[in-house]
Amino acid sequence: MVKYVLILFVTILFASCNKDSNIDCENYDYSSCNTIEPEDGVLNIIVTKQTVNSRVPISLYKGKYGETATLIYSDTISEVEITFNVLLNEDYYAIAKYESGGKTIYAIDGTYFKKVGQTTCDSTCWKIKGAEIDIRLKN
Repeated sequence: MVKYVLILFVTILFASCNKDSNIDCENYDYSSCNTIEPEDGVLNIIVTKQTVNSRVPISLYKGKYGETATLIYSDTISEVEITFNVLLNEDYYAIAKYESGGKTIYAIDGTYFKKVGQTTCDSTCWKIKGAEIDIRLKN
């Protein structure tokens, strides 16, 4: 009796380990799956453009806000979005400086820019999370 219970337990264990049991691995379409593990990726920073010819001073840092960080980029931009190719599995934050009604307003946002792997059939599909820093003015 113990032998049959053990066989049943092992069978259930192996069957439950396959999370993708409803996926047809013989004909799986990997076209939307990045199987090459990334080391870096594209980080987007979005700012508010106040007028047609306005420029926004921004600074991008590697590290957490309020802790020791490394300045990566500092300039005045005229676009509403700028992208950077940066290393994954790191913290980043950005600061934008806006002038409005004679006041200076700082917008700060950050992200943990990471890679996440999910095993599908016999491969790992990689995705990038935290790929946006939004330093637009809030209404």
